[in-house]
Amino acid sequence: MDGEQLADFLRARRAAARPTDAATSGLRRVSGLRREEVAELAGISVDYYTRLEQNRTSRPSVQVVAALAAALDMTQAQRAHLFRLADHPVQMPQPRTQRADPALLRILEQLDQVPAHVMTDLGETLAQNRLSLALFGDASVHTGAARSTYYRWFTDAAARQVFAEDIRERESRARVAELRATLVRRSDEPARELGEKLRSASAEFAALWDAHEVETRISDRKRILGPTGMLELYCQFLTAGAPDQVLVVFTPVAGTDAAERLARIG
Repeated sequence: MDGEQLADFLRARRAAARPTDAATSGLRRVSGLRREEVAELAGISVDYYTRLEQNRTSRPSVQVVAALAAALDMTQAQRAHLFRLADHPVQMPQPRTQRADPALLRILEQLDQVPAHVMTDLGETLAQNRLSLALFGDASVHTGAARSTYYRWFTDAAARQVFAEDIRERESRARVAELRATLVRRSDEPARELGEKLRSASAEFAALWDAHEVETRISDRKRILGPTGMLELYCQFLTAGAPDQVLVVFTPVAGTDAAERLARIG
């Protein structure tokens, strides 16, 4: 833990915090929040918080770090930085809604000629365009753990049928490594539960999980079987304001007939 930088960061965020009506009373002589107000909002003692700001105590627990991030109304980036300074794995709060991020949704709505969809970092599809629906089916029909494409990939053979057989093994490895990266970043109950269910439900997943591979995919190349035949597609993973969501866009590989085949899908 870098106690000095942690102390500096807490002081800076406290000074920048905007006092709420509940936290203000009388004439204020300091900018931002008082130490007493931060301690009360975080549910810790004033003495302990003061020692944190003065680098006179040991590493705070994960629970205290999360409470301080909430008390100081930190952004996702600030929260992640605070966890790193405290030498804890970064933990993001659970998404407050299951709606697609507006920025990603605006882009999705402009994509008419290529398949695209918005997904959470646990593989739950939040929005699809017409070509995504045509290739992968309507993801909204799934419930429970099956809402996750990770879960369906390892428990439902039908989920793999649209992918060319020769890329399925590689796809399996990549999906497990990708999910492990997500679970390292967030260890909340939904994430832990998905990992536990997959280890119990799929021997293939459990074996790949034990390999401890970690990956965050930015782009990939896939062969996908659509209504008009096999498609050679680049797959791009794009993020915006919501760190727990991604826009997945499939574009034709140059020199193939994928663009023509996509155009023929009604």
